[in-house]
Amino acid sequence: LSVDKERVFREAYRVLKPGGKIMISDLVTEGKLPERIRKSFDAWAGCIAGALEKNEYLDTMRKAGFSRVKIVSEQSYDIDVSEELKNRITSVKVAAYKASE
Repeated sequence: LSVDKERVFREAYRVLKPGGKIMISDLVTEGKLPERIRKSFDAWAGCIAGALEKNEYLDTMRKAGFSRVKIVSEQSYDIDVSEELKNRITSVKVAAYKASE
């Protein structure tokens, strides 16, 4: 859990050996979440409020330097606590690589 995923991805890229592969499991959103949800303590505790939108997540990894960024599996969650979250939270497993030198 990090509020600065860009920084996390940059550091992961820095320490990964050339030609190395990283696998990450995380939550992403389908579309932007309402501000009310983003500011909710319960949503932060549930790792939902800080989740990035799926395409933004993948782009952030690419921006950190990773190549061949690909979702290898995903599972959508039908969260019934809020109509605003219905079919909007997805667990993804992402593979990415650091180019060989």
